Amino acid sequence: MKTKRIATVLLAGVLAVAAVAAFTACGDSTGTSGSDTYVMEAEYIDLDDVSGAGISSDQSGVDMIYGDGTEAQKELGWSNGYFVGYTYSSGLELNFVFDSDKDATATVILRLGSELGDINLDPTNFSVILNGTEITYSSMYVENSSIDSMKFTDKTVTSSASVKKGENTLTLKVLSNTLMNGTKTGGPCVDCVKLQTSAKLTWTDKTDNPDRRGSIGELE
Repeated sequence: MKTKRIATVLLAGVLAVAAVAAFTACGDSTGTSGSDTYVMEAEYIDLDDVSGAGISSDQSGVDMIYGDGTEAQKELGWSNGYFVGYTYSSGLELNFVFDSDKDATATVILRLGSELGDINLDPTNFSVILNGTEITYSSMYVENSSIDSMKFTDKTVTSSASVKKGENTLTLKVLSNTLMNGTKTGGPCVDCVKLQTSAKLTWTDKTDNPDRRGSIGELE
């Protein structure tokens, strides 16, 4: 019985280390002096009630996740080898929920890609909301790339977001637009969200999301 208890404690420690490592796996940004960079993976958020759309097919929930988690895909810059697509639906929301140990200021960075051609995101077509308050940001240019070799880049939304002590929700919301062929609603592919802050942030990753998919879907 004692041996079993020790093994359980050791396993918990290994899992904790793995969770901490995931916080810094996305891209190569580092925090400013006195702050840490926290990384929340899009594929690990709660997607259960999210309904998405692609170019020629629709997907919802965990089936919006693209990727196999291979080393080759990680080398492309897809953190953990996955990302969330099928964002071409007006009103679609991706919610990143986290807890903070104190009130603090944070820099909000989105890691985004596009298969719709070169696109420009701004508050009229893509809303970034923190705790119910929309963040005003300058236009973000996202370069086109093919879906199988999606290129992600970091886009800084703001360096002065107000994080509150306790639970926070950062929402990415696709608004009605003509980003797809100039006629239909489109959105970016989302790899992860990064928050740089002096606060200590924690959250729960749904790491089993990719394994819960019916199959690895194609966006097109």
